Amino acid sequence: MKNYSHQELSDFIQWDVENWGKAIPFWQPYIETVSEGKAAAFGEREGGLSLWLASNGFQVECSDYTAFESTPLELHEKHAVSKQISYSQQDITSISFPDNSFDFVLFKSVIGTLATKERQQQALDELHRILKPGGYLLFAENTEATAMHRFARKKFTNWGNRWRYLKWKEMDQMLSKYSKVEKKSIGFFATFGRSEGQRRFLSKVDKVFAPLVPKSWRYIMIAACKK
Repeated sequence: MKNYSHQELSDFIQWDVENWGKAIPFWQPYIETVSEGKAAAFGEREGGLSLWLASNGFQVECSDYTAFESTPLELHEKHAVSKQISYSQQDITSISFPDNSFDFVLFKSVIGTLATKERQQQALDELHRILKPGGYLLFAENTEATAMHRFARKKFTNWGNRWRYLKWKEMDQMLSKYSKVEKKSIGFFATFGRSEGQRRFLSKVDKVFAPLVPKSWRYIMIAACKK
């Protein structure tokens, strides 16, 4: 399995890299089963997951709900993968790509913005639709975690009141169209850091503490879901 430098992980993940970056080694064995496949990444304002996919030889559809600014284009140019990447605006609840188009579809910290369970379900069903049979949805998403996490989000983030965080107890039903689902949970303290340096320090605490608490208390869900 490939190993990545901290700078590479930072370019893939951008924020709270130590904890969210654990998605990459979780997903890596899945993408290594396909050589030169086709993938789509959603909510790619910064372009990091598209960069990771292209770096692994995929042709990538890089999309976001709004028009792209220069950030992802410059990132992809810096890593010399631009020729492997196409760009489009996509509403993840109503995707324009045809059925059975991709070997992999990905998102990170996206469907919380949809605000309702119904719209989140639409998104998961759309991603299932555009996957080839046997393909995988790979995602990392914020979970509701504890009352302390929910209070801090409402107090310290602009989107805390309108984001709908995933609930562990709902996910088996929401992912029921997929034939196989593997998921894990990551992190407890690092999300409280107000800078990347603080989050990096708290992630070291998480390595010891997070495995000791129930999975529903952790704030990141990482998953691989097979069509």
